[in-house]
Amino acid sequence: MESFKLSSRLFSEIFWFSILNDTDTLANYKDQLTNEFELLDKLRIKAEYNTGSISLSDAWCLFCLTNYFKPLKVIEIGTFIGKSTWSIAKSLEIQQNDNCEIFTCDFSNDIKIPWNGKTKINQFPKTSSTDMLKQIKYKIDFLFVDGRLNKEDIVQIEGLIHDDAIIVLDDFEGSEKGVANLFNLKTSSKLKNHYLIYPCQYNTLKNFGFTSHS
Repeated sequence: MESFKLSSRLFSEIFWFSILNDTDTLANYKDQLTNEFELLDKLRIKAEYNTGSISLSDAWCLFCLTNYFKPLKVIEIGTFIGKSTWSIAKSLEIQQNDNCEIFTCDFSNDIKIPWNGKTKINQFPKTSSTDMLKQIKYKIDFLFVDGRLNKEDIVQIEGLIHDDAIIVLDDFEGSEKGVANLFNLKTSSKLKNHYLIYPCQYNTLKNFGFTSHS
């Protein structure tokens, strides 16, 4: 008998619809993020290397992923002005767990995120991903990558993540760094059972009230 088959694209649509399904009940957090991002944008003047930042759609996807899977320990590669860090930390606050912790690095900048919540944010300014990963002693549940990984990073990540860790790749399209990071991560035997979810489609985001891509 033939087994049922569902393509990655179709499964991704179902996945994101499920993840974002609580958007209405979390609407207050969405409004807060919008206002808080205006404050974070003002930190750009402190940047030595001023680059792009995530959209509100990106931020909300990160927020909802964190809220759904409820990780305790998170690694982020690529802090910049802290929008993604803030989105994850704000979602972790809902858990009301004193053990939630984020480790985040930025190779080019030294910008302090003005966070004062229960979730502990460990910043590694002017630090490469490799150097930060070597200093982390915890097992990690959630990894957000907004930087280019190298082979040594993959070795370090293998030793840090739980088998069921969620890995989120920014800039996942065409020849962007997110696609290159996927191919590097695929060299890890520990990730052979991981399943690829494509970025949330614009039409899905539009149904939940967003106008930017993710």
